[in-house]
Amino acid sequence: MKKVAVFFGGRSYEHDVSILTGLQVCQVMDVTKYTPIPVYVNKVGRMFIGAQLLDARFYPVHEFRESLLTEVVIPVGETYPCLQKRFGFIKKKIPFDIAFCAFHGADGESGGFQGLFQTAGIPYTGADIKSSAVYMDKVLTKVMCRSLGIKVLDDFVINRPLADAGLYDIKKIASAMPLSYPVMVKPKSLGSSVGIHRVTNAAELEAACLDIFKLGDDALCEPFVENLVEYNIAAVKDKNGKIITSAIERPNASGEVLSFADKYLAEGGAKKKGAKKAAFAVMPTIEMLTERREFSPKISPEQEQFIRESATKLLTAMGGTGAPRIDFIGNGKTGEIWLNEVNPIPGSFAFYLWVTSEHRLLYQEIVDIILHNPNAQNQNIDLKQAASVVFK
Repeated sequence: MKKVAVFFGGRSYEHDVSILTGLQVCQVMDVTKYTPIPVYVNKVGRMFIGAQLLDARFYPVHEFRESLLTEVVIPVGETYPCLQKRFGFIKKKIPFDIAFCAFHGADGESGGFQGLFQTAGIPYTGADIKSSAVYMDKVLTKVMCRSLGIKVLDDFVINRPLADAGLYDIKKIASAMPLSYPVMVKPKSLGSSVGIHRVTNAAELEAACLDIFKLGDDALCEPFVENLVEYNIAAVKDKNGKIITSAIERPNASGEVLSFADKYLAEGGAKKKGAKKAAFAVMPTIEMLTERREFSPKISPEQEQFIRESATKLLTAMGGTGAPRIDFIGNGKTGEIWLNEVNPIPGSFAFYLWVTSEHRLLYQEIVDIILHNPNAQNQNIDLKQAASVVFK
């Protein structure tokens, strides 16, 4: 039976959503094949293990609760995947077989942890380093899409000024923008509708950029799409090596711009009185998730073909690793559709898209497929044998 270290949390604005996904993975994992080891990464990057982490009531993990856990690190140079106690005279090692990435945002989804796992020779799930970095950078995703003939919106990037840049006139820089107002402005490397602004003039653009620079280094500007609709689809390489796609969903927005609540929370998000309960309800029901989304919406055969072929083409070009959700936006009146962005580790692994799909998969089966296709198999070699080959 394989031991699976499930990593979640992390230094991200999506920290709490990652906790939910991590707990879900531990809960649905096939215990006849795998033993989950929850590994919580706090908001400054420290890692902890402990049986308490499997209990949703243990969260949020504040400083006192961290003291009840065992802090660990990932040692580099070991001959087998393991965690190691950070403190104590004896640095006990906790072996495992594979790292399961249940992060959302920041280092855990953009290639940081993937690079750590690969350096340490640890097999890990999801998109590889290259794919993670490209998917989380919306501009690089567009570059890849254009090379594949996939239709995307035009864009213009405004960079955050360096500390010693002196006078930095955003309005002057924006004057070179080849886009007409209104425009959508958002962080270049964040997902889940975090930090999105609709702006209609230079003053609003400046305010939006200043807000976005609190979240990331770059502000991505795109044309505002009238009659906005969004379509999402998930894709994965199955155990036979074939890329399959899920059902298509259309999230229903409560306003002009799809918010985090529109995508992930029932009834527009948790109200203050019940916020804690809503934030840590581990397994959402299909009824909860269908509250703000329509599955298999009425679209033309050409639109559906574009969505499915684009998702398959992109995942194939990126090596077929991971189980991403690919998001599209469109004009509900004209029928035009563009690939918008890729979420390499979607919340709850978008299991609701597979339950209603032609390729029907339960959450447990999705986790099993993800574990079936790990990256960076442990390739530690016998150095004496390698030397004998080199100097023969």
